[in-house]
Amino acid sequence: MKTINIERVKLARESRGLTQTSLAKMTNLTQAAISRIEKGLSNVSDDELAEIMIATGYNKEFFYKSHDVYPLKHFYFRKNLGSGANTKKIESIVNIFSSNIIDLLESIDIDVNIPFVDLKKENISAEDTAIKIREFFNFPKGPVKNLIGTIEKFGVIIHFFNFNKDLKIDGVSFITPDGVPVILVNNDRPASRKNFTIAHELGHLIMHFKSFIDSEYRDVEDEANRFAAELLMPAREIKGSLFNLDDSKLFQLKIYWKTSAQSLLYRAKSLNTFSQDQYRRWITKFNYFGWRKLEPYEFDIEIPKLLSEMFKIHLTDLEYSINDLYDMFGLDSNDFYQMYVATIKDLEINFPQNFKSKINLRIV
Repeated sequence: MKTINIERVKLARESRGLTQTSLAKMTNLTQAAISRIEKGLSNVSDDELAEIMIATGYNKEFFYKSHDVYPLKHFYFRKNLGSGANTKKIESIVNIFSSNIIDLLESIDIDVNIPFVDLKKENISAEDTAIKIREFFNFPKGPVKNLIGTIEKFGVIIHFFNFNKDLKIDGVSFITPDGVPVILVNNDRPASRKNFTIAHELGHLIMHFKSFIDSEYRDVEDEANRFAAELLMPAREIKGSLFNLDDSKLFQLKIYWKTSAQSLLYRAKSLNTFSQDQYRRWITKFNYFGWRKLEPYEFDIEIPKLLSEMFKIHLTDLEYSINDLYDMFGLDSNDFYQMYVATIKDLEINFPQNFKSKINLRIV
């Protein structure tokens, strides 16, 4: 007989940005009762679960999932997460996505073949690690033109995720209990920023997941940034181009190197091709023109395909329906579309027979 996973009650609540008090106001439960349920001190009756389901919008199956819920330190994020409420919401959303990936992987094997590097043990820098990874991926000299496709070939799942506007996050990475690396990228970010985020999160996966990190002596965010910079903009190849920058030259380099102009400016500063004062003047200019949020001269990048293929296998070879996927994840149709809209659009083209019912998207 299935039993309710108490951790999923808290997960459902926090994913909606609800406190125990606000959930109590939406139900006939008291805040004390919800607290006891989440601490495992009180069993959940069928009526109580029904009320929690209505308030949070999750299906009954969601609460019976046996997957573990991981704390925030289990994941690596690119961006300051802001308030405690936002932190809890992001943590819960990533846990739900991780749970969905675990469900999909129960029927699919992915061959993971990315190397893991212990910087301290091997006495190697983040930059030298990036140089080795360029060789490992067989990237030619110059810009990386197929970053997403290459990473996915080595078994890393990448997904452009529609995070809520209030969640200030660029990306997050984690490894499933089965050892499959995953990178979530904020779909709202420009393509040039997505590329750097993917490289940054790849750095976390390679350098920080398989080795002990003493956070008192290691700045893992700085290491991931340095890895990404060297991976996308190798010092030996780009340094000579970063002298005497003007608008025209900067944005030409952006298009050529497939990364943001801001990352190029920071690269120029780190390689000492201009002064700290010049860097500050550039940042002031970017703020004035609003380029910090949206730069000119954006370009197209690849669309991740691996997760889409995983859905296709379930819908074809395994003969799942879309409703079966909803039930497997414990999500309703709105949440499913919200979380996988980039992938689902591709599936609609290939599997129109599975989309006969009209879906009304809920804005959250």
